[in-house]
Amino acid sequence: MKTTTLGMILLITTTVAGANDVWQTLFKEKLQEAMQGNSNAQFDIASMYQNGRGVSPNRREAIEWYKKAAAQNNEKAVSRLNLLHANEERFDKELANAATGDMESQYKLGNMYTEGVGTNIDLTKAAEAFEQSASQGYAKAEYKLGLIYYEGTGVTASKKTAYKWFKKAADKGYASAQYYLGKMYASGEGVKRDYATSLEWYTKAVDGGFNQARSEMIDVSEKINAPKTTSAAPAKKAVARKPANVVRANKKLTRSKTFGIEDLMVAAWSRDGEPVAYLPSAINNCRTEKDKIACYSDDQMRETADSVIRFKTKSLMRNFSSDGSFDVTYRNLVIDTTQVSTAESAKEVNEIGSVATATDTYTIRTGWGKEHTLDCRMIEESKVSCLKNKTHSFLLVSPQTVAFGN
Repeated sequence: MKTTTLGMILLITTTVAGANDVWQTLFKEKLQEAMQGNSNAQFDIASMYQNGRGVSPNRREAIEWYKKAAAQNNEKAVSRLNLLHANEERFDKELANAATGDMESQYKLGNMYTEGVGTNIDLTKAAEAFEQSASQGYAKAEYKLGLIYYEGTGVTASKKTAYKWFKKAADKGYASAQYYLGKMYASGEGVKRDYATSLEWYTKAVDGGFNQARSEMIDVSEKINAPKTTSAAPAKKAVARKPANVVRANKKLTRSKTFGIEDLMVAAWSRDGEPVAYLPSAINNCRTEKDKIACYSDDQMRETADSVIRFKTKSLMRNFSSDGSFDVTYRNLVIDTTQVSTAESAKEVNEIGSVATATDTYTIRTGWGKEHTLDCRMIEESKVSCLKNKTHSFLLVSPQTVAFGN
């Protein structure tokens, strides 16, 4: 006799009533075992009827099968029956209150119809209950109704209608709705695309505690700040030069040549064998704008003894001189992090952007860190020497041979 564990399958299978051949097959197999008196199979059949897996949702059938399993002292079935009975009482209470116009009960009723708590799953009735509550200005219901129209569950999908309800909830400070407004302004769904407005809503969502909006904030910020006119491909792809301009790596600089932006753009710069985030490298997307280079890094990860930090880097190179010198300013944007790092790892985390405390420890905060400055000079065709914040120097090396000037 098969003993497939239904609970494990429930964790990894999408709920689509009667639409999954795997669930339909499983239902048939379990039904045969249940009819032979297997109490665990009876419990599984009841659960499948309750949640609409492999068969259309049927609360009455679910209760009957739970009762059969409970009659054999199946503890899970006894517990489930008690829960169903309690949920029925809750549903009846919220239904009565909703009928009087109580907007919170109407919202709760919508959730119960959505999840099948105390009643059968009914997405149409859920949408109706949410709309009754939202029409009275209940922010949670306004957001939920926006989500329903956004995804088209129980109603015909409509991004414009979704925007209407998201906006109402967002204006009341509901962070989840603010996030969706940011998403809609960024994509142009249901509203005219506007990156600046998208960033405003994402920022409000983050300020309201919706931390998932941080990565979207960064993406939109980069789209706003990226130069409209570009003259070079991403740095990681721009590794080829005309043969006439290639100089052997061990050859000293010819001072009669003029240093230019292209000398940095054609190489993938590294430090201690790792790509650097503030010069063109394999982890950056760099663009030129007149006499400047702007770079935006991919996501980076820094692990210390007691923290993990995910961040991005934005840098600007300018003031190029014919002797091979130039300036770099960069800032790190912390996307998320575990909360604290101790003094033992302070030097590492301060590199990213952190705040010193009176006890000489460092607290990492999400958002932009302080600005760093580099005074750099190309000392060989494949080497750049930099002085950071006028305190310490280091050497950057390119695996790609480059020419000093044209």
